[in-house]
Amino acid sequence: MPEIQPCNTASQDEYPYWVSDGMDQGEPSIYDNVIIWLRSPRRWKDRNLKRYKNIRYSAQKFRHTLSSFTPHDLRDDQRYIEFIESLQSEIESSDLAQTTLDGYLGYLTGKVLKNGEVNPRIVEEIKTQIFLIKKGLKRREVFHRGIEEDEIVEFMRSLDEMCENPETAPNLSRIANPNSSNAKSKRTSHHLLLALRAYAYLTLVSAGRANSIRRIRISEVNEDFFIREISKMRTYSEAVRTSMPKWVFQRVEPYLEYCRENHPDAIFLFSEDENKRGRGTINPKTLQEIKKGAMKNIGMEPTSAGGLYRLHDLRTVWCDWMYKGGASVEQMSVFLGHSSPKVTTKYYFAPKHKERMRQEGWEAGMKGLEALLQIRENADRKIEDLYRQLHEIGYFSDGKGGGVYPDCWDEVDDNWSALPDLNRGPPDGCLQPCVSSLQSGALAN
Repeated sequence: MPEIQPCNTASQDEYPYWVSDGMDQGEPSIYDNVIIWLRSPRRWKDRNLKRYKNIRYSAQKFRHTLSSFTPHDLRDDQRYIEFIESLQSEIESSDLAQTTLDGYLGYLTGKVLKNGEVNPRIVEEIKTQIFLIKKGLKRREVFHRGIEEDEIVEFMRSLDEMCENPETAPNLSRIANPNSSNAKSKRTSHHLLLALRAYAYLTLVSAGRANSIRRIRISEVNEDFFIREISKMRTYSEAVRTSMPKWVFQRVEPYLEYCRENHPDAIFLFSEDENKRGRGTINPKTLQEIKKGAMKNIGMEPTSAGGLYRLHDLRTVWCDWMYKGGASVEQMSVFLGHSSPKVTTKYYFAPKHKERMRQEGWEAGMKGLEALLQIRENADRKIEDLYRQLHEIGYFSDGKGGGVYPDCWDEVDDNWSALPDLNRGPPDGCLQPCVSSLQSGALAN
């Protein structure tokens, strides 16, 4: 495919129906205007930036509709209705993940239509219609599986085994992608295995984002701590210092030694993208590929929708660990580097974490409701469960050499009461007060 060239007019290759320096060919479509805007010389040098790529991808996704209408067409009521119907058809037939589709539509109304020279008032109307279309789909949110704790243990153990015995390690690139350029060799190189293990352990211990881990500077890693940078507003970064556990440094140190010996001019421990951050030691694409291969090698399923294998999902596991350890949501938010606790609770609580919190909240509320209505069902159920457990034990010890068999509790005199001053004494050979205290404890709980 020939490389796209910059221009300030419509391109003959892109629009074969346009004739250079020819007669009037009519008004360009919305899609034509977007491409002309992207190919402007003032934006051409930045064409590979993410913001321009996203505009181009979104325009291409809805190219059928955008190419069929001009900005002027949308001023006509009938043509506007046809535009919305065509766009609705593309949205409803899309097989993209919901989050991906939302992203495309966001760029469509925020950038594409605007740069396609559609009237701003009409853009707002289209945005409203898109909201109504999405609302009518009534799609259920895609389940985000995440990473299980036993998978973390197995994954880390497999990395240690491959690094200690590289001659038995498989080709992880081939497992991740049979068509990879690295799939021809029999095994993954030892230095790549060391890089992957260091990357995985640094991610695990810090719950860091992939980009901040890749940009760790070699000079800022030692046996006591390491420093990573968290981007803020994509214009500056904040240095975050994390303690280095001894057992983590033992896994990171071999790759540090390799880097110092084979990449003496490298700045970053992993990243090797000259256009972004400078010299590194491993191409991010290669690192991503062998990471996916290592996760698939132990039988792990995709961790998120779209078939993705992400160590980023360790951050949701960290939320669960912090919650169990008594950390507040504010502490979790600061640790993960979020702008607000709302981001933490909405996006970083794993489904099981949310379900447990939902159940705990329900039980706490039910206690108040049952107390209000004077319902003993919950207390009676706890007493019955207590009796069942004690009968299964068969013998209850007081810890001082004495004890009682639960069967004798059923022989209590019907006239006996546990109320103060009315207790006529339990049957001989039975520790009835013990039962009374257990009953009181069950009711209190």
